[in-house]
Amino acid sequence: MMTLNFAKSAVAAAVLGLGSLAANASTIFWGEHDAVEFGGLVVAGNFTDYFTFTLTPPATVTSTTVASNNLNFLNIVGGQYSLWNSGSDGVGGDADTLVTTFNFDGTTGSTFNSAVLNAGNYFYKVEGNANGIAGGIYVITSTLAPVPEPTTYALLLAGLGVVGFVARRRKSV
Repeated sequence: MMTLNFAKSAVAAAVLGLGSLAANASTIFWGEHDAVEFGGLVVAGNFTDYFTFTLTPPATVTSTTVASNNLNFLNIVGGQYSLWNSGSDGVGGDADTLVTTFNFDGTTGSTFNSAVLNAGNYFYKVEGNANGIAGGIYVITSTLAPVPEPTTYALLLAGLGVVGFVARRRKSV
């Protein structure tokens, strides 16, 4: 009887394991976006992965995703990553709105892509087909730069006005 229960457990575990390979989806929670965030996964077959993050102040987010394609050993084709605003209901909710989409594979992806984002919840959706002998591998990088406040521009203009006033006064003396 004990062997039968063990066999049932082993079969159930194998079925669950195969199901997770077929789905091949991961969600990585970055939490509050740091100055630099990165992640990378080894994938097989068709995959869809999510990298979630939150912005407290508005920021310019610059990102890139690159695949390491190597003589069909590791290979990703049809790689695409997109930036989404997840609203308040999280990944896959009704309030998700697409911000922008970019393509990547082993020859492209070294271009950095930027978007100015308001405070809120966001996620990157990375998808493609890892058809290499050992699947595929990719890396996603995301960095933040603060968005200047309107008062910063006002101070800059005031400073330029003072410099212009002093320069004009010196010229007339």
